[in-house]
Amino acid sequence: MASFQSLLEQDKERFLSLLSKNTSTVAIIKDVEAEFDRLLYSFNNENENDAVKDAARQMIQTAKSTAAFIDTAGETKLWQKTAYGAKPEKGKRSFLFWIFLVLSIITLGAYCAYQYYLMRMPFKSLPDFLPFILLVPVALFFFLSGITARRKTTEKAPDLEAEISTDIQKVYRSVLSTVLVIDRNLEDIRTEERIQLRKQMKEHKESLDKEEIDLLAHILESAYSSRQDDSSVEMISQIKYYLHNKKIEVVDYSDENSAWFDFIPAYDEGTIRPAFVIEGMLIKKGLASGGSN
Repeated sequence: MASFQSLLEQDKERFLSLLSKNTSTVAIIKDVEAEFDRLLYSFNNENENDAVKDAARQMIQTAKSTAAFIDTAGETKLWQKTAYGAKPEKGKRSFLFWIFLVLSIITLGAYCAYQYYLMRMPFKSLPDFLPFILLVPVALFFFLSGITARRKTTEKAPDLEAEISTDIQKVYRSVLSTVLVIDRNLEDIRTEERIQLRKQMKEHKESLDKEEIDLLAHILESAYSSRQDDSSVEMISQIKYYLHNKKIEVVDYSDENSAWFDFIPAYDEGTIRPAFVIEGMLIKKGLASGGSN
């Protein structure tokens, strides 16, 4: 009986090769979902229990719906991209620069107004050195504005791009851990079914009439000894049909079920008395001949 773990390990190389060809997370998730479908198909081909198949189908469907949450991130690489010919950015001028610049303009305006006044007036009522006194603060304010106008140039920060590679081994381990959980749950279901089956077989076996079974076994032994007669063949058929309705199967000797038979020497090899079996559980041993010369 195959398990999902064994099926995944058998398909490991193909699965990893398929994952390595994809770089996007969306493509990886689709590959994982396809792998779950592939595992379920192989599992159903190797298992016959309908209850187990139905449980496996539901669990695989759940695993597919949660495949998008699988962690696929691997190594992260940072790439620096700088525009060709990019110029440095200039910083902002200080507040003091604008104050001294305004003061310089005001003082210079006063000086110009004074000069205009001298040109219009026929006589000078103001001292001659006053223009020089006005030029001093003008020069000072221009000087101070020049000092405060200095600003640092800053390089433009380069653009950074992150590239996250896919770790296919991490993806495989995530799928493996999922199927291990599924296998464990399925094994619990099988164990519960075996317990229920044994319980049912025990109850059924206890309800059988031992004397009736012994009688039918004796009649079949007699009929098997004269199987050339049509009446014996018909009797064997009727008894088998009767027992089949009681969930009892009449099994002839073969190498596969030799443990269900006692052996005695005889001239002809084969079944002397068939075994009675219910769902693979022996309820009465048969008798067979190994043959002897």
